[in-house]
Amino acid sequence: MKFRVRKWPQLVALGAAGVTIAAGVGFPASAASTTNVNVVGYSVVGPALKAEEAAFQATAAGQNVTFTNSIGASDTETTNIVNGLPADVINLSYYSNMATLVAANHVPANWANQETSLGGVNPRLKGAKAVTTYSTPGMVTDSTVVFIVRSGNPLGIKNWSQLTGSGVQIVTPNPATSGSAKWNLLAAYAAWIQTKHTPDQAQNFLKSILEHTVAQPPSGSTALSTFLAGTGNVLIDYEDDAIAALKAGDAISIVVPPQTLLIENPLALSNTGLQNPAAVAFYKYLFSVPGQSLFGSLGYRSVLKSVWADTNTDFPQFEAKTNLLTVVDLSGYGWPAIDPNFFGASITFSKKDPTHPKTGIVTYLEQFAGQSS
Repeated sequence: MKFRVRKWPQLVALGAAGVTIAAGVGFPASAASTTNVNVVGYSVVGPALKAEEAAFQATAAGQNVTFTNSIGASDTETTNIVNGLPADVINLSYYSNMATLVAANHVPANWANQETSLGGVNPRLKGAKAVTTYSTPGMVTDSTVVFIVRSGNPLGIKNWSQLTGSGVQIVTPNPATSGSAKWNLLAAYAAWIQTKHTPDQAQNFLKSILEHTVAQPPSGSTALSTFLAGTGNVLIDYEDDAIAALKAGDAISIVVPPQTLLIENPLALSNTGLQNPAAVAFYKYLFSVPGQSLFGSLGYRSVLKSVWADTNTDFPQFEAKTNLLTVVDLSGYGWPAIDPNFFGASITFSKKDPTHPKTGIVTYLEQFAGQSS
């Protein structure tokens, strides 16, 4: 599977066109008295958020708006917000980060509905009326889990099974701090399920992946830096991060495995952000056609069906729908079930099987990381 590198000339002039576009999607004429927006994001999305902020500042709604950014590992940033880090617009790696902030009373419980009530996007519409690419509410970008390998792919890596071959050294972030790490490990598990293996066999495969892992940096962005500095020969990563590295001229190749997992990244206005007109306007912009088009040019799969229809040929396609699973496909309860089952601190086993945990699967398997002979 290959990527098209589109130059997107229409976005170069986004600043000039933005005023007209903004007026058509319901942005306020100005951001009112509060002009600074505190933006918190997971590590990989940092450059994209800066690009979005600059494009927004070129619109009527973004005039005189300034931004203060805090970008880092998703779980770390979540903890920072709980501990008092100012946050108006929050773009984190996965759903559970938002659930933590809801429990800590920093984000309203109905945050996912902001997409409809404020962003003008309704993910619940289906069929010909569908507005979004997928029906998960509150998600601002989609991506997939891919492999980054050395330029020319000297090991000939094509699929997940080859990651446990002799001589393969994997880099993937630490699931204790990074949302990217959780997506990566779930994708490995999902790929084994997709290729007709049992859940126990999928756990065994996940163990092998961790045994071949030689570095677990704290975030997705530091994992990329570690790989580019020479550690390992396969990096498991976000598709968008891989595309950005390729466009930056880094000596890498991208391998899209035949089976992988859809990544869905949430966006929310915090309780303080809802009271900040500039933050509300920026939130709306991120869900607008120009905002989503900019994300698309930066390697993200748009959540807007209209934008995705124009950009999907820039991304590798999958032979069957079942080759790109979602978290809900893995568990009908989604992240509320996935998190304790795979990443919870409590490790439990059934009486019949003392080797395959029921909960805390990855927590248990982490003890085998780096132990490949």
